[in-house]
Amino acid sequence: MNVYVKFVVLTSIFLVFHAPTKSQEINVGFEPFPPMINNDGSGFAVNMLNALAEGEDLQFNFQLMTYARAKKELKNNRIDLIGLTPKDYETSEFYQYATELNWSFNTTVDLFSTSIDLLNINNLPDRSIGTLAGNAEFISEKVNLNKEKFVEVASLKQLVQMMVKGRLKLVIFERVSMMSTIKELKIKHIYYKKFAVLSASLAVANNPQGIALKTKLDNFLSQNDSKQFMAEFSQFTNLSDEGIVTF
Repeated sequence: MNVYVKFVVLTSIFLVFHAPTKSQEINVGFEPFPPMINNDGSGFAVNMLNALAEGEDLQFNFQLMTYARAKKELKNNRIDLIGLTPKDYETSEFYQYATELNWSFNTTVDLFSTSIDLLNINNLPDRSIGTLAGNAEFISEKVNLNKEKFVEVASLKQLVQMMVKGRLKLVIFERVSMMSTIKELKIKHIYYKKFAVLSASLAVANNPQGIALKTKLDNFLSQNDSKQFMAEFSQFTNLSDEGIVTF
C-alpha cells in the first residue's frame, strides 16, 4: 500500500469515528401552563426535557400554542410531543391518534369567579363558563355539561380579564397556572373552589415513532425524580379546597 492510499484510508477511518452525529429533533407543542410552561418559553417541564437532552442524542424544539392547536398538530404528525394533557381524561377521539406517557403528576382543577355565589357550575347559562381552547370538549364530556355552556379563549390572561370584566361568570382551569396568572396581573377578590383532581401528563403520537419516543421519555422519567423540577407546586397543592386567591 503506497503512502497516498494509506493516507486516504486513515483519513476515512478518522472521519467515520469523529464526524459529529446529528441529534434527533423532537418538535414539542406546549400550551402555556405556568410555572410548568411559562409564556416566555421557560418552565419546569422545559427544564425537565432539556435535562434529558443533555444525556441523550436529542434536541427539543419548543413551540408555544393553544392546546387545541397542539392536538391538531400532533394528529397531523407535524409535532412529536404535546402537553400538558389531562391523563386518561381526554376524549375517546384523542386516544385514536395519541397516547400519553406513564409519567404524570397530580394537579387540582378549580372553579374561579369574582363572586362566591357563582361557584355553582350547574346553574349557569350558555357561554358563561371560560376555559382555554381545546379543553371544553373533555370537560363537558366528563362532567356531563352541555358544551354550549363554555367559551374557549387563547390565553390564561384573557380568561382572567374576561372574568373580571363580567364577560364570563366562571372559569374552570388548573389551579397553579390560574393562580399564578391572577397574581401576575395583581387582581384581587377572586374566589376559587376545588372542582377535581386530575393527573397531568405529556402525549405522543399513537404510532411506532411516537411509541419509541414515549419509551425513551418514560425510561428517563422513571430513573429521575421529577419533583426537583416542580418545587413551587407544593405552595398551591396544600391550599384549602375553597377560598380567595391571595398574593
